Amino acid sequence: MRSSKIITMGILLILCMSLTPAASAHRCYVEQFNADEIVVKAFYDGEAPMGFAEYQVLNADTDELLYEGETDENGFLSFAPVEGVAQYHITVDQFGHIGEATINAVGGSSEPAELPLFMRIFTGFGYLMGIAGIAMVYTAKKENN
Repeated sequence: MRSSKIITMGILLILCMSLTPAASAHRCYVEQFNADEIVVKAFYDGEAPMGFAEYQVLNADTDELLYEGETDENGFLSFAPVEGVAQYHITVDQFGHIGEATINAVGGSSEPAELPLFMRIFTGFGYLMGIAGIAMVYTAKKENN
């Protein structure tokens, strides 16, 4: 009986570990600044730049490599738009931390903007307060019955 519980727990542990997605230590972001010459900034959470990171610029439609190189010490890279290319897929890699974005040549990123760090923190506290409130209402109703 005891050995079957240990085997079951072992199988569940292995299953949970195998289904866990890979996690990166830092989040990476890529955002566009200018439309004439496309200027992109690559950075981590907290606005720390991805200085001297390797980058690749691909045609988003055909996956053709257009540009590659390294960002400057502030995480910036720039390139001239290629005629006939509407969207660029940019990948920035620094020590295995990868940031990706699809940039529209007309301007802006086609991916939705993420909330700043402080807003994500406040949102997390809001979720926790909501869960605590629901738990308090549930226990109050349970005590009244």
